[in-house]
Amino acid sequence: MQADNDVEAVFHRIATYFGTLTPTGSISFSYLTEGAANTIWNVHFSQDSNLSQHDASVVLRLRKDISSTIPTQGLKEQFEERIAPLFLFDPSLLLPVDLLQLCPAVVEDMNQKLHHLEATDQRKALRIGVYHPSFDIEPYAMIMPNLGHGAGIVVEFKPKWLAQSPSAPRNAQQCRTCALNALRRSRGVSGRGDSGFCPFDLLSSHNGILSSALRQIWDDEESSNVQPALRQLQKLQRQHNEVGLHDFLNPVDKDFSVAMALRDCSVVLKIVEAAPREECRLCIPAVKLLDLDLKDAGGGKLAKWARMEAELIEEGWYTTKGGPTIRCAMAFQ
Repeated sequence: MQADNDVEAVFHRIATYFGTLTPTGSISFSYLTEGAANTIWNVHFSQDSNLSQHDASVVLRLRKDISSTIPTQGLKEQFEERIAPLFLFDPSLLLPVDLLQLCPAVVEDMNQKLHHLEATDQRKALRIGVYHPSFDIEPYAMIMPNLGHGAGIVVEFKPKWLAQSPSAPRNAQQCRTCALNALRRSRGVSGRGDSGFCPFDLLSSHNGILSSALRQIWDDEESSNVQPALRQLQKLQRQHNEVGLHDFLNPVDKDFSVAMALRDCSVVLKIVEAAPREECRLCIPAVKLLDLDLKDAGGGKLAKWARMEAELIEEGWYTTKGGPTIRCAMAFQ
């Protein structure tokens, strides 16, 4: 086996992750999905491999070659130093991640696969033309459990702001998320935070309101295990709440990285069929918070956040009751 240039070396490092020192068979990778900053790849083992029972049980996350991404090793350090300590009350809410050193051949193969996806119209238009840095620039990926592995389905949504903006008017009729969604809908655009309901409904003690919101995310309104995680996320957002217009316009000695990460993270639910004797048809054995990468206020983002908050205030989006389809919980408090 050659040194760290060899695909076989990557195979052995992944085998070590599973506690196997002498892997057999072969390994391959397939494209799963991607976001603005990263791509996600399934890890496959051949049927004759002694790791075949782990096929597609983990994924690799590779960063893209864009100015807003930071080296994966630094990202891991930030996560351990700034994010993980916030969840000592329940570390199970975070998906465990580990660094994995790649090799030039694997990085090149994945970039070629992205080119092939583009050539066959299988890659979204807004993602075309962006690939991974060369191995010399970025030698690492993150390896983590694949929540989609095994029985059941995975549901992902962004709860966005579960605490009102500190610069919202006192007579606000809409929360920060509903106000922004109303502004965007008026301009014919939408984002991943526009799920068709007010995020505060996810915290409602009224079963009807909670069920209605959850049915916008998946077909069954089973909610056990969901609200505790969301209430903890709300608590953390309140603790890191220097995100008003005054803060954006006076950023000296302020750090928005954690606060904005908490407001842009995703909630991922693993939903499986309940045991025959259970009252509910479905159950949720796992609730995870993902996309908790620290947010960099550079690159014009700080000015963008300030401009957006100013528009919401000055154009009256906080004080309007919104349209007929989505009613913000703020209007009924």
